[in-house]
Amino acid sequence: MSRSALSVRHRTRAMSTHTLADGLYESLKRQIVENKIEPGTILTEHGIAALHSVSRAPAREALKRLVASGFASARRRVGYIVPHVSVADVDEVYALRLLLEPAATALAVPRLTEADMAVLDDLAAGILRVAAAPVEEHGALYSRLNAEFHREIARVSGNGRLERTITSLIDELERVMHMLAYSATMASVLEEHAALMRVMRSGDAARAAALMRQQLEHDYGVTRALVTGRGQR
Repeated sequence: MSRSALSVRHRTRAMSTHTLADGLYESLKRQIVENKIEPGTILTEHGIAALHSVSRAPAREALKRLVASGFASARRRVGYIVPHVSVADVDEVYALRLLLEPAATALAVPRLTEADMAVLDDLAAGILRVAAAPVEEHGALYSRLNAEFHREIARVSGNGRLERTITSLIDELERVMHMLAYSATMASVLEEHAALMRVMRSGDAARAAALMRQQLEHDYGVTRALVTGRGQR
């Protein structure tokens, strides 16, 4: 076989591994977020590969991505462990969100198109409808809609690095957002996105940024109480 043919086969195999790893990562992440894979669970390359009928290469890549995004931690001679979300995690993530997301909001306001506003309005309206959905769906719906709303504002900001950083921070707390949907404090956050959209539509970037910060400060308190066990039903 020629060198060029070998090169093509190598690239094809690499692309296949990467595609499998993408799907596996998203599947594992979703199961962790929804507590179908609970904190303290040990994951191994061999176990994941066997369970999902793939080779160890995509399993290894998916697990490494879980580590990079904070959904697993590597343990030598053990495998990968799904960590609990700690108070320190919440403190660190919100310290950064409070700095970055108001800035992203201020950048996004003058860049908003009608199409952008339609997407954000739809996500905000979706959150208001979460309470009407079957109870078992609340966590998945709220965590997804909340994450997509904040990611969309970061995207509209036009700053790619800011968007990637905010997206990563939001990913780290998606498990807590899933828990929040079943907490006594859920009602206090349902209207936030709709209220923010009204201010963003007005074109007042400074006021929108201030409201984003105010809402995040409230969410921080709610989330921290939830993680410490004070915000449970």
